Amino acid sequence: MANQAYDYLYRKIVYCEYLPGQEINEKQLVEETSLGRTPLREALLLLQREGMVDIFPRKGMRISLLTEKSVNDLYQTRKLIEPTVIEDFKSLYSKSRLLQFQQRFQESLHEEELTRFLLDREFHSYLISITENDILMNMYSNLMVNQTRLAMYATLQSAPDSRQADLSQHNAIIDALLRENQKDVRDAVILHINHSMIRSINAVRGGIH
Repeated sequence: MANQAYDYLYRKIVYCEYLPGQEINEKQLVEETSLGRTPLREALLLLQREGMVDIFPRKGMRISLLTEKSVNDLYQTRKLIEPTVIEDFKSLYSKSRLLQFQQRFQESLHEEELTRFLLDREFHSYLISITENDILMNMYSNLMVNQTRLAMYATLQSAPDSRQADLSQHNAIIDALLRENQKDVRDAVILHINHSMIRSINAVRGGIH
């Protein structure tokens, strides 16, 4: 039941059904989920360790805020990891798999936002999984959970539609990898990360430009 509670709360937080900064309480969650206090407490403690929930003893709980610092920290980490990994492993990616992603990105132009964000997460996670480094992949998986939450939040803040820009940037990354061009790979990845970072910062500031 603790796993069930965790999965329920996780989805609510990541997909921004519970908004950043929103206050929550045990009574509300028990009524909402029909789960007991004990599994909910276990789930909330795990989510607190993962940085998704803030718990203030004897005061209450809230969904963790998205701040400009948290956005900068996330993208700084991505820029330290992704360009280097993708550049160094560029010759090992499956050309067939890359072309499949390219086709799926094209089809996703007509999909709902969440489907697009999950495809983006799948693609970038694949690019890191080539290392077969369990520690790195686990750390990156946590990063991309927060990335999905940021993307959903930006959409709720009425951010300009990024479909065409995202498609163009993903195509540039895939094209560079298909050609195994070191400079183009690095440039395309950094451009894509920077574009996403600017959108996320504007969303957190509360004014999309």
